[in-house]
Parts: sequence; C-alpha cells; structure tokens
Amino acid sequence: MRATIRALCLFSALCAVMAPRAISASPLLAVQSAGVLRVTVYRDYKPWSWEENGVLKGIDVDIGAALAKALGVRIDYLALRADDNINDDLRNGVWRGSVVGEPPGDVMLHVPHDAQIEADNDKVKLTAPYQTESLAMAVEPGKAEAAKDFSLFEKEKVAVDLGTLSDIILLSARDHKLVSNVIHVRGESKAAEAYDKGEVVAFYGESALVENLAHQASRPATIVYPAHRLVQTWPIGGAVKADSIDLADALDKAIADLAASGELKKIFASYGVTWRPPTQER
Repeated sequence: MRATIRALCLFSALCAVMAPRAISASPLLAVQSAGVLRVTVYRDYKPWSWEENGVLKGIDVDIGAALAKALGVRIDYLALRADDNINDDLRNGVWRGSVVGEPPGDVMLHVPHDAQIEADNDKVKLTAPYQTESLAMAVEPGKAEAAKDFSLFEKEKVAVDLGTLSDIILLSARDHKLVSNVIHVRGESKAAEAYDKGEVVAFYGESALVENLAHQASRPATIVYPAHRLVQTWPIGGAVKADSIDLADALDKAIADLAASGELKKIFASYGVTWRPPTQER
C-alpha cells in the first residue's frame, strides 16, 4: 500500500511539473496552429491605419498582411482606439485586450522602440523595428533650402497643427521671430489644405503624414527635415507579449526579409512615404 501511495505521489508530482510544458505551446506554434496572426493597429491614424468604406487601409495594415504571409497564416486585425498613453495602448493591444472585451493581438504595430517603454511594461517585448519617424516639412520646391533652418518663415507663412510639438518648435525657432507667420489649424490635413490653396508656402508635422498629404496635394512640394534642438527621431516597430520570444524572433526575420526584398520600401512608397530604415539601437 505504501509503495502504491508513493508511486501515486511521484506520478502526481511529475504531472504537476510536466503539465504546463505539455499544454503550453510556444507562441509561434500557437499562431501557426491557429492559422492566423492577429495584428493590432491604431484606428483613424493616417497614413498608418484607418478604415475606408469598411476596409482597413494603411502602411501598418499592409505590413501586418505581409508578416502574416511570411509566417504562412491568415491575417486578422484589432483596430485599437488610442488611449491616454502608450502604456495603456500596450495593455489593450498586446497583453490584456480592449476594454470592450476584444482579445489582444499577437503583435501590435507602430510602437515606439524606446528602452524606457520596455522597462515600464514588463509584460511586453519590443521587436521588428521597421521605420524611423521624425518631423518633416512640405515646402514649395524653390524655397526648400531656406526652410531647413526656418529662416524662410521670417517672411513667409507656414501652417501647423495647433498645440503639437511642431507648433512649439515653430513658435520658438529663431528667437521667436516666426510667430506672426505661423498659421494655426486643427489637424495636419487642414495644414495641407492651406498649402494646396496657396495660403502658405509650407506645412509642418509628423513626417509620414506630411509626406502622404504632400503626395496627394495638387501643388508640388519638397520634403525637408529642419534641424532644431527639440526635433528627435524615433524608430517604430512591433510589440509582443514578454514570453513570445520565438514569435518575436520570427517577426524580426520577416521584417528583415521584407526590407531586403524591397517590399517594405514598396509599401511605404504606395502611400507617398519614404521608407527610412531604423538605425537607432534600443
């Protein structure tokens, strides 16, 4: 009897040790077994991701589809409304799910790759950076050189979204000499409209959106990246759950392959945006 009890106890102990391994498939294998990669993208965030006539479009949407294809699975999206900060977005989009009960994505795109973000969010792992973002200006081609140091706007007008970093930079540039020529609007699309109508000679904002809007404008424009002490560049990429290491590795490889094949450059170009490979180390 004692031998039987000891054997049962040993068997139970072994089951307790082995069960988690037996029932916990790797995240990559789980994606492949399900046959679908769930990708979190932002809502209403042109040119990265937005809905038009019931269809999701945008750079991140296309990148998500390319990643799913690389893994040999179908694509599914979680279109996430931006919350108060990136930590909330990672909670809703990566490891917990949305407040209305939608399951999180296997990967979330358009996450700034910053060591502090990863340190503040121990439930996520950053992976697969695919673009460098910054601020950019669309300006009349013949006036591009003078726009690079903002001197152009001591005499000419420039449009900018009110209250943004771009606005702060313009108001503070060149010892505040540009204030009277900074035209404030609500949203970069309104700034682009002002340019298209000839009301200003340039508009300023987040680089991808500025390039996209300039690409759609009827007036030709040159894209420049004026230097200022407040201007920064930041790499963007994906984020997965902290324990999804094999999935992160697979996504890293997929992004590298898409870059090498020219597919990433093609995706960005289709929205009038320049692909700028990330160069910053996390």
